Amino acid sequence: MSVSTLLTTIVLARTYEKIVYADLVLLFSLALFILGLQSSAISKPYAINLNDYKGGQRFSFFHFTISLKLLFTLLVILVFPILYKILFNEWDVSRLFHYLFFIIAYTLYFFVRETLLSERKTKENLWYGVFCSSGLITLLGLIYFNRYTSLEFYLRYASIIYFGISCVYLIKNISQLRVYRKRYFSYLRANWKVGRWLVGSNMLFHLSSNIYPWLLLYLTTKSDIAIFGVLMSVGNVVNPVLTAVNSYLLPVFVRRNQFYEKVHRLVNNWAIFFIIMAVVLVGVGYFFGQELIIVLFGDKYAELGLLVLYPFVVQAIKVVFQPFKIALEAIKRTDINFWVLIPRSIIALVVGYFLVKNYGLLGVFYTMIAENLVYQLLHFTFYQIVIRKKSVTA
Repeated sequence: MSVSTLLTTIVLARTYEKIVYADLVLLFSLALFILGLQSSAISKPYAINLNDYKGGQRFSFFHFTISLKLLFTLLVILVFPILYKILFNEWDVSRLFHYLFFIIAYTLYFFVRETLLSERKTKENLWYGVFCSSGLITLLGLIYFNRYTSLEFYLRYASIIYFGISCVYLIKNISQLRVYRKRYFSYLRANWKVGRWLVGSNMLFHLSSNIYPWLLLYLTTKSDIAIFGVLMSVGNVVNPVLTAVNSYLLPVFVRRNQFYEKVHRLVNNWAIFFIIMAVVLVGVGYFFGQELIIVLFGDKYAELGLLVLYPFVVQAIKVVFQPFKIALEAIKRTDINFWVLIPRSIIALVVGYFLVKNYGLLGVFYTMIAENLVYQLLHFTFYQIVIRKKSVTA
């Protein structure tokens, strides 16, 4: 999936004009926002609470989660047309349909992946990923070699791939779908206990992380959005792997969430892995960043200078602090993420507005580095207070 994600940005950035690719960047930011809502309201509470149920209750909780996902999809279908009109300031029925179909299929597929990872079904998850990636890479090959410049062509067939593979999973697991009413409310309360903070955190997170393409849209040009999308694609090349590792580690940490000393030990062990990953990222950005941009995306994105290094720095900051954030989620302190996202969101909006207005694309990365440092350092501070002190005194 990491390879197919990178290839998607490479092929589409090479094939499409900057203005068309900018529209795709905006759509991806919107899709990620909705995926984040889904993950925080459904997938992460499922991963965190799953260990609390045994036997038949575990089976029932799984089907409750699928029902919740179907309800979430219905809400997206109802709300998205209004959102489309507000954000894109147009009413193109064909484009609206393609955008909506892509978002539904994309979020459904990643719901399946996160569910499988929560249950530690890594082999089954691997096969779904292999088939999905193979289909996407084949589609990208058709687009690249036949020079299909229609955005709708990519959205239509990528959506069919995501949706088709997800339906295989649903058909296998939905045949005996039922949830007892008395259990329904208990599951809802359990999800709400941790999910309310995750949903609030997600709103603030995407306000801070996905606001930049929209600031560029209203303050600069669509060309800057395309360049921003390319830079972040290169910097985020490790992001799908990071997401998968996080989804894998969360259940591992949850199994030890009653023993803070063991959680602290896990953090120390995995911190080495994440630090090495961060150092490699910055090194690649400094020595090979510009060459990577030209090789992957073509000459129209050449001569970006030091700007190429910034997305690697942003991603490295995020990578280093991952174990501390996972540990806090594992002990169900999802409220902490909500509170530390408030100053991050304020920096992204207020500081971001003035820096983008005055420095354009460079101002985006100045803001991203500042808000990421504040966010991650606050997480580390709370980790020291909540987990490390208790693990020492245990």
